Amino acid sequence: MSTALTRVLRRHWLLALLLLAGLALRIVVQLAYRPALLYIDSFRYLDDVGAFFPGGINPIGYELFLWPLLAVGSLTGVAAVQHLLGLGLGVGIYALLRRFEVRAWIAALAAAPVLLDAYQLQIEQNIMSDLLFQVLLLAAIYVLTWWGAPGPKLAALAGIVLAAAVVVRVVGVTLVVPAAVFVLLATGWRPRDGWSRRLIAAGALVGGFAVGVSGYSLYHLAWTGSLGLGGSGGGALYGRAAVVADCEHLDLTPQEKLVCPAEPIERRAANGIDFYIHFWHVQENVDKFLPADMDVSAAQGSFTRKVLLHQPLDIAGGMVTDFLKGFAPTRTQTPGDVPLDRWQFQLHYPAFAADWYLAEWTERYDDGTFSVDPGLAAFLRAYQLGGGYTPGVVLGGALVVAALAVLGVGRARGSGLRAVCLLPAGVAATVLATAAAMEFSWRYQLPGLVLIPIAGALGVTALTGRRPGRTTSPKES
Repeated sequence: MSTALTRVLRRHWLLALLLLAGLALRIVVQLAYRPALLYIDSFRYLDDVGAFFPGGINPIGYELFLWPLLAVGSLTGVAAVQHLLGLGLGVGIYALLRRFEVRAWIAALAAAPVLLDAYQLQIEQNIMSDLLFQVLLLAAIYVLTWWGAPGPKLAALAGIVLAAAVVVRVVGVTLVVPAAVFVLLATGWRPRDGWSRRLIAAGALVGGFAVGVSGYSLYHLAWTGSLGLGGSGGGALYGRAAVVADCEHLDLTPQEKLVCPAEPIERRAANGIDFYIHFWHVQENVDKFLPADMDVSAAQGSFTRKVLLHQPLDIAGGMVTDFLKGFAPTRTQTPGDVPLDRWQFQLHYPAFAADWYLAEWTERYDDGTFSVDPGLAAFLRAYQLGGGYTPGVVLGGALVVAALAVLGVGRARGSGLRAVCLLPAGVAATVLATAAAMEFSWRYQLPGLVLIPIAGALGVTALTGRRPGRTTSPKES
């Protein structure tokens, strides 16, 4: 082993150990479930690879990622690349925090959730967009913070990166708000910068974001005849409105009454938001209950707006409850939630389609087989159910610490880290709140594994005081 490598390992020994453990776990996952895990959405992504059709429920960003990988490789290769990107997230978190003079052991612990969390490992083995979304969020944080307070060019680039995240997962559409707030504060907290520079940089960020999102929306228009990004019919909040709507006391049109579920509210809560988003208006129900010429999406949209107007507290209460679920000490499931076991390692190959259909897809993109190694799967399941995940209370505590630092408590006021601490904390809170507004799923909590530990580590460093750094870190960014 070379002297230089030895020095690097000694200096970053804790990260090296975590990376080694993360690599070992990922190899076990790769060997346990062959060629990859295929969830319900996986088939939609695979069906559109190379077609780039924007009219489905998902935007095409992940398909653009899959296209070159599947052109030269296989589903096994896609999973391997995703696992490497997962390891890269850990390294990226550590490097960013060290840039801001966060102590090495704190930076390494901040990387641990994304490196070792079993739910993260499981999603990386899935043919799903979540990992790519995490990568883009971290990339945006890098662009906005690595070189200090961002000027217009860097801000515009960050806006484009955030727009790319929207094209991967629509839930990212609100993230321009905390990013723009950060740009205003990051440039404004330096005395020599006036409002003009702040506003220009923030405008550049919003402009870059708008160009990217509107460009994709126009692409959607060219293909489908309507502006859009993706998502379920009737609007993102239809499912949440459906489970609480007081149909008897709302002034609904005949068509809106048809899309207001007839079940008692208690039964609707047990059915869950996911049911009303994806399954209630399936073609069988449409043919049975709804007129053939009825615009179901338009009726669901107008119905949702009326529920929001007349029952705002019911809607808001459900959103807050679902947001707080992500900070529970353990992985729990309440009636109506998306089933938790979808994101857990199973002792069998988790089939979300008939065997012949799975075989058809694996034959198209791999060797035509799918299998599970029972021994390795049992190990992974025991690890996951035995505590191999990041407790929600730890993430919640990290957000609280970040909030205290942003408010300037104690030494944080003079740390130069308040704004940079606000960015990952604000992006994390926004993306989790946006997801919770639609429905709760433990899968939707995964961006927090990347963003919240960054915010917490920066918060701890701000509150306790930074050690004199060997290199100059970005000030007041």
